[in-house]
This record gives sequence, C-alpha cells and structure tokens, in this order.
Amino acid sequence: MANGKKDFTLSWQSLEYDHYERSNDWFWAVGIIAVSVAITAIIFKDILFAIIIIVGAFTLMLYATRAPHEIEISITDKGIKLDKIFYPYHSLESFWVEELDHRARILIKSQRLIMPYIIAPINRDEIDPEQVRKTLTRYLPQVFHSESIFHHWMEYLGF
Repeated sequence: MANGKKDFTLSWQSLEYDHYERSNDWFWAVGIIAVSVAITAIIFKDILFAIIIIVGAFTLMLYATRAPHEIEISITDKGIKLDKIFYPYHSLESFWVEELDHRARILIKSQRLIMPYIIAPINRDEIDPEQVRKTLTRYLPQVFHSESIFHHWMEYLGF
C-alpha cells in the first residue's frame, strides 16, 4: 500500500506450457536419430559433438516426459510477475495479446538482448484476454508481436 492506495493486481493461474503425450515410437525415433548422428560424428572423428548429441537427446527425452507446473501470473501497477520472476515495466517495451483457437497468451517484448520475448499463457477459464489487454495498455504500448518461426516449428513438433 502506497499513499493509502491499494496496489492494483490482475492475476490468474495457468500451466507453464501445453503438454503433449508422446508415444514410445517418438522416443525410439529420437533415440535412433541421436545414435545415428553420434555415430556419424564419431566416423568424422568428432567425439565431442557425438557426446553433445547423446546428452542433448537424453535431456530432450527427460524434458518431454516432464509435466507442466501451474504458475501464477500477475499484472500489477509496478510490473508483470510470472511465478517467481518479476518484470518491472521500465524493463519492458511493448506487448501483444495473441488469441488462437484453443489458447490465448501475452507476448511481451523486453529490453533483454538474448531472448527478448516473454510469453505468458492466459487461462480463459479464469480471466478474459480482453481484460488483460485493457489492463496492460495502461502501462505498455500494444504492438503486434509474433513468435519466431523456430518457436512455431517447435510447437508443431510438440514442444
């Protein structure tokens, strides 16, 4: 509370990402591809690359089995909080609320050089995306943003 005013907060909970069940065939395919690339790397005498491929494939398989956690997303008059990470408005440039058939999310452009976009899912069961849009326009400009082709490609593959 500052100057007797209550801080404004708009909050909801959502899963951190969409989870896709993968069949055993998916895991076999990833394993076969990884081993094939690793063997090719060994043939070309690049042992380090082979190790990186095997470790990367193992990590990918572990991540694929991990269920998403439920996170709390809050929009306050000071910034945006995604679970335990707080982004003050002075570190953010703009936002866009993207509404697709089955989901909605906020695409936030920050001032970071590496990975400048922050994606926050909107749980339509708890909050209306239009309410999120109206609230954020008080603090940030609304500018069209879209996810990278790489991100869309990864979602198409189930990540």
